[in-house]
Amino acid sequence: MNGIEVELVEYAPGAAHTGIGRYARELYKHLTPHLTISLARTIDPPLAKQFSFLKNFPLGISGHKKGHIVHFAQIMGCAQMLWHPIRPSVATVHDLGVLVCPEDKYLFDRLGRAILDLQYAGLRRIDFYAVNSQSTRRALVEILGIPEERIRLVQLGVDSEHFRPIPSAPTLVSERYGIKPSADMVTLLYVGSELPRKNVGLLLKAMAVLTERGCRLRLIKVGGAGGQIWRNRFIWDIKQLGLTDDVIIVENVPEADLPLFYNVADVCVTPTLLEGGFAWLAMEAMACNRPVIATEAALIPADAAGAVLVIPTRDLDALVAALTKCVNNPDERVAMGAAGRQIVATYNWGATARAMMEVYSMAAGLQL
Repeated sequence: MNGIEVELVEYAPGAAHTGIGRYARELYKHLTPHLTISLARTIDPPLAKQFSFLKNFPLGISGHKKGHIVHFAQIMGCAQMLWHPIRPSVATVHDLGVLVCPEDKYLFDRLGRAILDLQYAGLRRIDFYAVNSQSTRRALVEILGIPEERIRLVQLGVDSEHFRPIPSAPTLVSERYGIKPSADMVTLLYVGSELPRKNVGLLLKAMAVLTERGCRLRLIKVGGAGGQIWRNRFIWDIKQLGLTDDVIIVENVPEADLPLFYNVADVCVTPTLLEGGFAWLAMEAMACNRPVIATEAALIPADAAGAVLVIPTRDLDALVAALTKCVNNPDERVAMGAAGRQIVATYNWGATARAMMEVYSMAAGLQL
């Protein structure tokens, strides 16, 4: 794509371990051979070091050159379009958070919500948008009034070489994390935070129901809490449901080790109320030959039906039924896992980069 130059804005540089950080890293890596792209940073306002909330109000893009396409990798940081508009501009919208998920309101005090509303206001001034799901596309049109012709679906990818079956995973997890294999228990895996939108409490309730019925389960929960208040609530729920000995929390797992945890799971579960544009846990688990149970809100691709049991969001009985089916049918778990590995092969970052280049071509056609 001769002549197109892109500045990919990292709102939180170095946060490659997050979903958005991974997105920016993979996009940059796979676009580099095809066009001129650089990783850009925002210019913090004065006193941002003393008052961290000011980082949400960038004064511009460091080193920006007129005519370069500025691509915001997420909503945060888009507020600068209100006082420092840049054209042409592109933003990836992973989800609209509190605008579509009421539970997200608990994440913000009055100042935090005001900051977020300014990001949404700035987002409206972007020229073109990339979304990872049709539900996010609909939300942009219906809630923010974005013209549909300015929105393009750009499906995300999975690194199937990194996320892969690893026969030695049980031994490696035991050596590195002290989690021993357990042949007489079914191991569930949840990867993610404990924020309200993740709805991990529903999984705990389902485990409690099955435990009362005599099933032997354990849950490995990988990832930070998202805030101490949510960790406290998670621990409280575990104790109240009598699951203290059945839940293992592992934080700060390096990217290199994450596939190991998928590989030691018998079933991966994502009970989310809102996913950030792509079914990360489900797709990575599928790449590792693991069966998945997910809510409708997890944005499971339609062609993944053979590898994932999709249940209604917030439905405890449906989650209990899906878990029961997986627990009692090890052969079906194996079949689901094998199907998942084949399906996920079509979701690669090369295809994501090609779709993103089409968005850049649209932006490059603007009359500046």
